[in-house]
Order: sequence, then C-alpha cells, then structure tokens
Amino acid sequence: NKVIKEIRFAAMDQEGYITSETMWDYEDPFRVVIVSNWRRISYWNKWKNSDLRKSIDQKFKEFLNGETEYEIFSLGVNPPLEKQNNTP
Repeated sequence: NKVIKEIRFAAMDQEGYITSETMWDYEDPFRVVIVSNWRRISYWNKWKNSDLRKSIDQKFKEFLNGETEYEIFSLGVNPPLEKQNNTP
C-alpha cells in the first residue's frame, strides 16, 4: 500500500526513529499492524502529533473501519524506568 510506505518513509527521517515493521494478518489481509521503535517516547509523541504525520494519517481514513489504535510497549523484561522512578 502506497500510504503505508509513505508514512514509514516519512517516519524514517524523524529524530529518534530506530526501525519499524509492517505486519499483515494472515487470515484477514485488511488488518495491518505497524510496529515502530523509537529512542524515547517523547520522539514518538513528537512524530505522532506532527502536521506531516497527521496529513498522511488522513489518507489512511479511507481504508479504516474505525479509528487508528495505538498501544505503547517497552522492550526488555523490566517496566520502563520512567515509571519506576515515579512510583512511591
């Protein structure tokens, strides 16, 4: 899909971007998961809220049955350090 390539290539130019993968559901090829890795959550948030990303995201809307869903995960076995430092 051209829109997926466009958003992926645009993300590659952003500060803090590390890598991403696009996965298509084997059973339902209309279901797509894009996993991206960023150095810090702040870099991801900056990209997610950028005008460029929002303009590309508008192109996705014609292919979606609902809103884009976002989930944030950390690599590794321990909870993120930011969360550990904020707990009593």
